[in-house]
Amino acid sequence: MRRALILSGGGCKGAFEVGAIDYLINSAKLDYQIFIGSSVGALNAAILGLAGNYQELVTAVQKLKQLWEEIRGNRSIYQPFPLGILDLFKRNGLFDPAGLRQLIHSYIDPHQLCHNPAKFVLIPTVSIETGELFYADSRNPDYESVFLKYILASASVPFFFPPVTIGDKHWYDGCLRDVTPLSAAFKEQPDEITVVLTFPVNDDLEPVLSTISYGGVLKSLLRIVSIMTNEISTNDLQISKYINQRPHFFLGRKRVPIKIIAPKTHLQGTLLDFSPQKIRENIRLGYEAAQEYKTLIVNN
Repeated sequence: MRRALILSGGGCKGAFEVGAIDYLINSAKLDYQIFIGSSVGALNAAILGLAGNYQELVTAVQKLKQLWEEIRGNRSIYQPFPLGILDLFKRNGLFDPAGLRQLIHSYIDPHQLCHNPAKFVLIPTVSIETGELFYADSRNPDYESVFLKYILASASVPFFFPPVTIGDKHWYDGCLRDVTPLSAAFKEQPDEITVVLTFPVNDDLEPVLSTISYGGVLKSLLRIVSIMTNEISTNDLQISKYINQRPHFFLGRKRVPIKIIAPKTHLQGTLLDFSPQKIRENIRLGYEAAQEYKTLIVNN
């Protein structure tokens, strides 16, 4: 069976995906050939995409867990630029994602990734100049020299992190247009799709939003990003449900089971809160949620 695993964005909540992945691969013994990840999901997907077979995929999961468990706080991922708010205009971001960049280069071999005949990775990013949504495809060896940049770009949240320059364009977070890249998965014609979300949804596949207290500009920006990305993601799910119910209306489309793993309640931490305690808790919650993933199927 040809399976696709889709990992959505969510910053520090990507730890929830790690717990879900652990269950799917190590406990449910599922193999995947297609990995599509947006934002933090891009990092997780790229590590899994290094595997050449199921046994290597099991090893990749351990490597992924190691990466997350070694995070010691926000500075493991990013640190403030020295001029604070002035750097938003000087460097096009408030924070330097130096730690994230180092993790990407330490854990991911682009040559191995772009020369893997058994599995592949798709990473969505958005050009600020054109607004285009672009998928970096690990099956194309021409991307080997820049693939790690595309992973960083997919995780570069506007305002907080600077865009990543690739060629003559500046690239930002893939979540600006594709939080849960189901359309890309459908094009690959898998037999089954598993989607891991980092936020709860109701029975109508609508995002369940939390209530927060107002906390100033930065907290509001994080909240806006969260609301926007959750809405984009669930729109993708609802469209995919419609396609599955009426595949004869869509040329070249077939009905594909889509299994959804989502937290029951809101995960701990804001988008950029990489507290080790919250990471460990979200990994645990992801593992538990994955045990019930069969209860949410979008093709009936």
